[in-house]
Amino acid sequence: METIFDYSPTTKELIDIRFDSFSMALKFGIEISEELTQEIYLSTVSQENAYYDLACLFEFRNDQVKADHYWSKLPSPSQDALGFDNDMIPIL
Repeated sequence: METIFDYSPTTKELIDIRFDSFSMALKFGIEISEELTQEIYLSTVSQENAYYDLACLFEFRNDQVKADHYWSKLPSPSQDALGFDNDMIPIL
């Protein structure tokens, strides 16, 4: 599985992309009671979630080509709303 750790993120980059237990719950709905570590991340995150974090990492690195590559790997609702999955659909 390809993750941010394949690209040696710095501590600042991990902070920038919200690499912590609370953010895992907000971003992906994954609840982790202890401090998030690389090992816990690798054992709990899906490849799709890892692509999201990779896209964020490359956005922060100002590498739009690589960021777009990873954004394109996400299902279209995630691409369009960048994580906002609360579309309002009228019920007729």
